Amino acid sequence: MTHSHSPAPSAGAASEQRFETLFDQSPFSVQLLSADGRTLKVNQAWKDLWGTQDGDPLLEYVLTEYRMLDDPQLEAKGVTAHLRRAFAGEAVRLPAAYYDPAEIGKPGRARWVEATARPIKAADGTVTEVMLIHEDVTERLLAERALRASELRLKQLANTIPQLAWIADAKGSVEWFNDRWYEYTGTTPGDIRGWQGVPDPRVLPQVLERWSHSIATGEPFRMTIPLRGGDGKLRPFFTLVAPLKDEAGQVVQWFGTNTDVSPLHEAEEARREGERRKDEFLAMLAHELRNPLAPIGTAAQLLRHPGTDGPRAIRAAEVIERQVRHMTKLVDDLLDVSRVTRGLITLQMEELDLQGVVADAVEQMQPLLQASGRTVAQPGGLERIALRGDRIRLVQVLANLLNNAIKYSPPGSPIALQVDPQGPSVRITVRDQGIGIDPAFQPHVFELFTQAQRTADRSQGGLGIGLALVRSLVELHGGDVKVESPGLGRGSSFTVTLPMGVAAIRDPARIPEAAAQDPAEGLRIMVVDDNADALETLAALLELQGHRVRTAGDAAAALALAPDFLADAYILDIGLPGVDGYQLADQLRAQAGAATFIALTGYGQERDRERSRQAGFHHHLVKPLDPRVLAAVLADIPAA
Repeated sequence: MTHSHSPAPSAGAASEQRFETLFDQSPFSVQLLSADGRTLKVNQAWKDLWGTQDGDPLLEYVLTEYRMLDDPQLEAKGVTAHLRRAFAGEAVRLPAAYYDPAEIGKPGRARWVEATARPIKAADGTVTEVMLIHEDVTERLLAERALRASELRLKQLANTIPQLAWIADAKGSVEWFNDRWYEYTGTTPGDIRGWQGVPDPRVLPQVLERWSHSIATGEPFRMTIPLRGGDGKLRPFFTLVAPLKDEAGQVVQWFGTNTDVSPLHEAEEARREGERRKDEFLAMLAHELRNPLAPIGTAAQLLRHPGTDGPRAIRAAEVIERQVRHMTKLVDDLLDVSRVTRGLITLQMEELDLQGVVADAVEQMQPLLQASGRTVAQPGGLERIALRGDRIRLVQVLANLLNNAIKYSPPGSPIALQVDPQGPSVRITVRDQGIGIDPAFQPHVFELFTQAQRTADRSQGGLGIGLALVRSLVELHGGDVKVESPGLGRGSSFTVTLPMGVAAIRDPARIPEAAAQDPAEGLRIMVVDDNADALETLAALLELQGHRVRTAGDAAAALALAPDFLADAYILDIGLPGVDGYQLADQLRAQAGAATFIALTGYGQERDRERSRQAGFHHHLVKPLDPRVLAAVLADIPAA
């Protein structure tokens, strides 16, 4: 039996078969090119890469017509030059390029591809073929592009925020600062000092220690750090550093921000200073109100003592009157401060002669001047200086400045009053030789509730509001006030500059403080007040002045008395129980005919005065009552 055998393949054929198998089964896209750039064959991975199969137009075109070295698209993308090196015998890594079959008018998917070109040489070294191995890098490049776009957006966002911002790598090396960083620090990207030259050197070791801990552990970093600006000043910045981690939890980058918190610190300091000044003010107020109460109480006990003779009783009454005036001024100043801070003070403008304003202010200060053994000489020629302003408020300004000079200079020392007309303005200066003002404190002398020296004995007294009122009232007149002092113990001078001819508006409700005078004959006056002491003392005072007085503690009693008494004037407390003073005035007016109605109340603001006018009151007097003001009001009322 004979057997036939297939001939064994030659070594060359076996090698070719192995090459074909390897070529076709390779997981990499492989394209075999001839020495002139034509495509000899492609493997299945190449077909899969470009989405084509046998018989498709793209594959037929590549295998029959396409010459890679003549492709203008590759030339334009800078690939051809690298290919020519491979065809010259050099293994070349081609740069990533975007290939789109549509560019040659063929169907197929577009891809980003990197390729390696390896020449195949004959025994004599000539290049016979070139093998092109492609790698699809579309997803990688798109991811990288997305990452770069994300980083760009992040940096653009970080450049728009008001905070200083920066990005560091996983090891903590800062790679990027936003524009705010450079603007604030005055540094540049090439600054060799780096970021460590910006924090306060005193806290830098603590910052580095905390930063090293975060890098080692991946924990966020929070700390307030003083950072030096380009102007050399240190400002506190709240620093927050957060890690950016990958899916495995490893830190990839650090993102940090520095937020300027100096406004918060300044606001907190201002709040604390405000609290401190408020507490000091309340302590001063309590002291200033208790001080006059002590002599008032003593004088009252003295008046009750059976052994008190006439001169002693007069002196006790003078003490009470003086201390009540002092307390009244404190309350009035407080009310004025309230009105100034709320913008409720307006001015009653009129033509004034400066001589009269100065004379009134000096006269108002006479008791203090006499007690301290001083006089204030009034400059000559003041009657020739015309001024337009609110007389009462300008007198208040000068009186406060004189009061300040008296309190803060030793008894007997001179106080100078100087007036200097300058063009359309006039300068009025009050100069003393007293305790002076520390230069550091001078910018604050016109602030509310501020005094340069506060001691336990409070010998100078006051609430620290007089100079604040001076500044506000002068500014309402369109002027300004300045202080000058060479220093402690060297005296002070306050200069008010007022324009001549200022037009403004002021509250028309003003009580004329005329000198007290007795009427030709007594008036019939009814006083209604639910405070028995106030009712009794006011009635006694009016009777001593020659008036016939009836009193009532409430509206019902007043209405019962009215028909038989027929008063010329009614002095009504507004805060009566049940029927208040406004309502009582309406009911009495029906019986009283042409009587004068005087409101007596503890409320003296404009809305209170306006309400009195609307209720038909002719005058609005504020407690504690100044007898001279009441006497001036009563002097203008004719007796029935």
